[in-house]
Amino acid sequence: MTLILFIPAFILTLASAFADVRATGETLDISSVRSVVISGDASDIRLTTRGAGPYRAITSARRGGWFSSWYSSWFFNGCRDRSAMRIDGAVLKIQVMQTSWTDLSDCTPEVSANLAPGTIVRIDQQAVRAQLDGDFASVAIASKAADITFDGHATGIDILGTAVRAQLRYDTIRQDETVSITAQSLQADLNFGSGVPLDYSVIAKASYVDSLEPSVPGAKPRVSIKGDYVHARIR
Repeated sequence: MTLILFIPAFILTLASAFADVRATGETLDISSVRSVVISGDASDIRLTTRGAGPYRAITSARRGGWFSSWYSSWFFNGCRDRSAMRIDGAVLKIQVMQTSWTDLSDCTPEVSANLAPGTIVRIDQQAVRAQLDGDFASVAIASKAADITFDGHATGIDILGTAVRAQLRYDTIRQDETVSITAQSLQADLNFGSGVPLDYSVIAKASYVDSLEPSVPGAKPRVSIKGDYVHARIR
């Protein structure tokens, strides 16, 4: 009986391997792009703004999980990248698609891009781990579950989610910065540098805020945090 059940499953897996085949790891020239929109399912995102270029974007998929080595040895659909990229004017649009349901172990879609400094970034996904390094015009992220690391500068950062961990570090202050974070459960570590006056507010049902300096009304950077359960460290 076990063999009878296994054979159809094996054939189905092989069929999925041949279906919808396309080249993976293809890079896209994004020299003309000034705005990036990433949507769809969960993914691991890495964005930089190295001014020297080249400006390129690539999507891929990485195998992980308990069965990853065994699975990759026997089945050759190999955690295929199913995400789609296209340029619409000056906007790079990336639609992240989940991998096949026949995968026996985790297959993480990945997005990587080096953007021109001053690019606008918007991410709207079910779950996301995002690492942003560089000088951005603005960053907006909406996700049910988000793990965000930011290192650089952005005039505006807007994060909306259910469960959020955010580590934001500004390497320069131009006194035009606003940070807004709204989440049911939030762990935030915000660093603007020593001696920088901040206007910050935290509204929550339960919160623990670790800050060395009092809020300075009217100052910028301005930080607004709202949530049910908030643990925030502000420097």
